[in-house]
Amino acid sequence: MADSATGTAALPATRPRRKRARAGRRYFKTTREGKAFIGVTGGVGLAAINTGNNLLFLIFGFMLSLIVLSGILSEIVLKNVRISRRLPRRAFAGTTCLVEIALENRKERAPSYSLEIEDQAEDLPTERRCYFLKVAAQSEQVASYRRTPARRGYLKLSGFRVATRYPFGIIEKWRVIEAPGEMLIYPALLRDDGLDADERSVGAESTTTRIGVGTEVAGLRNYESGDEARAIHWRRTAALGRLVVHEKHRDASTHLTLVLDNARPEEAPRTWDAGFERAISRVAAICVDSTSRDLSVDVVVRGRRSPTVMAGNPADPILQFLALLESVPAEEAPPLAHIGRGARVLEVAITPEGKGGNGRDREVAE
Repeated sequence: MADSATGTAALPATRPRRKRARAGRRYFKTTREGKAFIGVTGGVGLAAINTGNNLLFLIFGFMLSLIVLSGILSEIVLKNVRISRRLPRRAFAGTTCLVEIALENRKERAPSYSLEIEDQAEDLPTERRCYFLKVAAQSEQVASYRRTPARRGYLKLSGFRVATRYPFGIIEKWRVIEAPGEMLIYPALLRDDGLDADERSVGAESTTTRIGVGTEVAGLRNYESGDEARAIHWRRTAALGRLVVHEKHRDASTHLTLVLDNARPEEAPRTWDAGFERAISRVAAICVDSTSRDLSVDVVVRGRRSPTVMAGNPADPILQFLALLESVPAEEAPPLAHIGRGARVLEVAITPEGKGGNGRDREVAE
């Protein structure tokens, strides 16, 4: 059944309902010190009534005025403030990043004191808060807090909780400002010591076992019709009395294609998901490392292919592709996307133990 006020479906009766703060409304709670102050105030009031002492009535009125004054001043502090966030350009899962919070006081004369800003994310607890001691009228201050995303994908931010205990710390008053936003979290980059030797050796200077044009000598063979004269090994030819040429290993392609099979087996164990995430982290680390080794890189999965990143360029297009990559049921999975001819291919396997499998390096024939 839909709620007429919000237009959203009502929660089942078996689930506990969580109260959500409404934007614009003021909320408050009594602090520990405030509870003690209110208790003392009540005691002074009872003593004044029982004894009829004018001095006690005076003290009782003074203490009540402090509670009222606390509510008025805290409302002035929370009024006419504008908050915005500045997200980092890159954020990786499992790595701490800095998020900047800008607080602008739009009041003409009154400053704002002792404001605590909480950047709220959907379904996630708040890690850190930003504290502003004083923001002068018609001015802006910037503070930052640390956030460590737990997983890749979009991190949805809902808004800000602005709270203050100014001026006496008796009550904490806050309000919620809606400010939806999204931060794309890249996959965690696997450390270098977690990569296999074959994966670390991928580079433009690498060679293959195939014979062709290259720089590394593979061996000697007899001269055949059509061989170039500059390939003749004259010293060995003079020693054997017949023409001998040296052949070379063909240089590896400068384009690397990483293949990741994201088809989820029908009866995959729970540990398969951990292996899938680790394989994505492995692919991301290889992409970042390979672009710095003068290689162009792309990633091939079931039915899809990532953008190609040229050598020396940031790997952000591929990291964005991997951040949103999901597994596909094996029975519904399309075939792997086409691999370009002449590309060097590195296959990254998925193991259910949560460890990335050894990559198998090969080259597609032209």
